[in-house]
Amino acid sequence: MTLSAIVLGTGLLLCCTPRMQPGVLKPSASPSEEIRISRRACFGFCPVYTLAVTPAGRVDFEGERHTAVLGPRSHSVGRGVYENVRRALAPVRPATGSEREVPCPAATTDMPRLTVEWIRADGTRTALTQRMGCRDPDVARIERTVEEQLRRLEVDEWAAQKTWPGDPRG
Repeated sequence: MTLSAIVLGTGLLLCCTPRMQPGVLKPSASPSEEIRISRRACFGFCPVYTLAVTPAGRVDFEGERHTAVLGPRSHSVGRGVYENVRRALAPVRPATGSEREVPCPAATTDMPRLTVEWIRADGTRTALTQRMGCRDPDVARIERTVEEQLRRLEVDEWAAQKTWPGDPRG
């Protein structure tokens, strides 16, 4: 009885094991990364916020200044939305573990900084930073791509600019 159970168990394992074709490399699984998007202050009333989205699709938003929503808010958008955001930002993602500052040949000095970070489970940080309002078309495209992700993550209304009574500039 024990021998037949071992044979049956081995057979089931073999049937469930994925088969590799000769010469085909196993694709490497990309580690789960949290994606963070933050916007820092400018000289005026620019929105200041930080948001993070996990691979499970949990979105944590923190409106700091001049945003329609101040303080923390969270919701879930699902894994599919996270994957869409990850794919949309992939073309601008620097090499893993590096930080890249996007140069702007026609920058205005008092514009806010936009930072996109990819944080792996092991703590490895990859970051892209740029000054917003750049008139260079390639740099402006990055800003538009990030703005599209705010809509996709359903936080664009939270991050919208709002001047609250008594709020100072900057």
